[in-house]
Amino acid sequence: MKFIISLFILFFGPLTLAQKVSDTAIFKIEEQVFYLSDINKFLKPLEVFRCIGEKSYLVRSLELSTSDYDTLPDFVSDESVLSRRQEQLQKILLLNKILMYSTSLNIEVTEKELIDIGFSKCNKSQSLSTVMKLFIKSEFLLRDRFLRQRQVVELDAHLFEKIKIFYSGIDRRISSQVYFL
Repeated sequence: MKFIISLFILFFGPLTLAQKVSDTAIFKIEEQVFYLSDINKFLKPLEVFRCIGEKSYLVRSLELSTSDYDTLPDFVSDESVLSRRQEQLQKILLLNKILMYSTSLNIEVTEKELIDIGFSKCNKSQSLSTVMKLFIKSEFLLRDRFLRQRQVVELDAHLFEKIKIFYSGIDRRISSQVYFL
């Protein structure tokens, strides 16, 4: 009996595993490939920053605010669905480049500064994943670089344009390859 079970696992185990592991590669940044499952894990921290709303320059400048989309449901491996959400995926690609850019920078953020932008009320889990920390770094990178202060101020058209130029530089600097869009 053990022999038959071992043969079944030997022959059908990899096939069953392959069916469960099906994931779609969406894009590659530098040498890191991002799959649908990676992007879906990325949506939770993004929702926290969308919750912050007008106080998040990172999400507002990428136009990923809640007024654009009520919710960001998980992406599914369906060509027609991915085609309809192409604009969101392009913004998520750029956002990932910005997060990668901020990894090398030393940006300190205090608890009070997070409270001031409403982070605590939006982050229900109270945990800080690596991705969440990168979101925080990137948010305060924009504040330090363009506002020279960390208090909330109005994001006017001139400031918005400066941030867009900054994003354009990051987009050119960090290589990427799109697989699906």
